[in-house]
Amino acid sequence: MNDWDQLVSEFESGMQDAAARAGYRKLQNASEADWHWVVAALEDETQKWFVSAVFRVGPVPQRLFETMLQAAIQEVDPDSNRQFVLPCVKTFGYRKVNAFLLDVVEGDDDSEIAGAVAALYWAKMVLEFAGNDPECTLEDATLEFQKAFLELNDVWERKRNTFLSVFVNNNNVSVRQQIISVLNLDESAYPAELRPLVPRAIEIARTHADEYIRHRVEVQLGNERLLRPLPNREPSQE
Repeated sequence: MNDWDQLVSEFESGMQDAAARAGYRKLQNASEADWHWVVAALEDETQKWFVSAVFRVGPVPQRLFETMLQAAIQEVDPDSNRQFVLPCVKTFGYRKVNAFLLDVVEGDDDSEIAGAVAALYWAKMVLEFAGNDPECTLEDATLEFQKAFLELNDVWERKRNTFLSVFVNNNNVSVRQQIISVLNLDESAYPAELRPLVPRAIEIARTHADEYIRHRVEVQLGNERLLRPLPNREPSQE
């Protein structure tokens, strides 16, 4: 058993914090063999959780940026994928993480598109408020948050536009299931050339064979309140 395997064993036995800290210390003087192990571990269904914990201790190195986000894309649990996204956001910032994931959404691999949309949920900015009873709008957020959010307006616009275009043009059910819950259906949120896609998206969703998509569009439109769970996403076969 090598050092890394020993740390994984300790991590799985309940010594999670200590093992993660030891792993991060080991990476400060890592050999190429160490880096190869970490990359391979991020593709392993068990070891990847240890690696994600390591990068809650300290920054993600540039050489692992794409590998960490690919682990997020491949993780089908829509809650657990955050363990790979949030360390990257903390290290590299919202712009870089969103740009990478949106490039994937604009690609042609349906499984990766669905996974990237799911990962983007954790790459959004969470509103920060100064008062005790905010209205949960941008105007009620702290001035620092408003400034940071508005500096990324081009990113949020790209995300809205991409989600709308992909939802309308990609027939894959899993892709549409992932997008519909975060799809903005307000025509005024889009440039003029994309506004005709909004009623088209609504029509597609309302007449779709998939029950979840039909349900979720009504939630988006304010016609239903009770949320049904998102169907499980199948792992990539590759």
